[in-house]
Amino acid sequence: MSRSFSLLGFTVLFAGALSCASAQAQGVEKQAVKGALDWAFQGPQAIFTYAADKGLFKKEGLDAQIDRGSGSADAVTRVASGAYDFGWAEMSAIIKYNAEQPGRELVAVYVTHDHSANAVITIKGRGIASPKDLEGKKVGSSAGSAARDVFGTFAKINGVDASKVLHETVSGSLRETMLVRGDVQAILGAITSGVFTVKSLGIKQEDIISMPYGRYGLDLYGHAVMTTAAFAEKNPRTVAAIVRAVNAALKDAITDPKAVVATLASRDKLGDLGLEQERLQLMLRELVLTPYIKANGLGSVTRERMVKSIQLIHDAYGVKTPPAPEKVYTDRFLPPRAERMPRS
Repeated sequence: MSRSFSLLGFTVLFAGALSCASAQAQGVEKQAVKGALDWAFQGPQAIFTYAADKGLFKKEGLDAQIDRGSGSADAVTRVASGAYDFGWAEMSAIIKYNAEQPGRELVAVYVTHDHSANAVITIKGRGIASPKDLEGKKVGSSAGSAARDVFGTFAKINGVDASKVLHETVSGSLRETMLVRGDVQAILGAITSGVFTVKSLGIKQEDIISMPYGRYGLDLYGHAVMTTAAFAEKNPRTVAAIVRAVNAALKDAITDPKAVVATLASRDKLGDLGLEQERLQLMLRELVLTPYIKANGLGSVTRERMVKSIQLIHDAYGVKTPPAPEKVYTDRFLPPRAERMPRS
């Protein structure tokens, strides 16, 4: 049986797709699922450890294994290969993969971040107060970093000659250390990881300068829960269950971030939970709880912005043909709007 549904003004066919309501009643197709995160177990990633440790996945009939990652590109590769059933990554990485691998598309099923976390991060005294100041400076970023991949478009929008920026590939675990030591004058990465790691290395908060891409003209959707189009078609009830669990965890993170971050202790007993709570709250404040999301519900997107995001990523990577919106995102598995409204 095929069923059609509306996606951002498009009509899509999904074989065997069921409504979310009937999905809950009939159970999941696959109980044991593996999820790949974009980075280490930090504050933002705690929504997934919380969902696993506090039974939100189990409530949906799932036995979920959550593994850390080493970048959005890494998470995309893991899910695309079939080694993981779902992942969490920047939309830019998903769009890039789909443009390069037509017929093997990934599909975002729940956009957690209304804005991208990517930013330029530096410290006062390094001679960088605006994007233009990056010319002639050494900038560190990790291989496969979404922030580095789309930097060319960020530079173009802000009148920066990208050829004059001296990029240095660094280990993700050493990126902030190299900035603090002065080995590089700026770094590219997520504000949620970079800013607080720099702070943890002894730099005062007021001396840290961040330039989020979204505030400087590069308006992209950020992180999203994704899976392969094939997995979603074969396991629609499972995907809907994953989305419901993550949505519930994100709502709990808004109301009780301390409890959500506490679940990181099972992954890293030496971690600074206070610092991780700050990371999570920054993510919620800057990337999740935007005026649009507060009015329309978590996971909400607009057709106009999705098309714009795809075009910006197309320009950034220079791919020949940008993927169609229905090849990138579906709202098919979202819980009802009332269940996605953030609690204050």
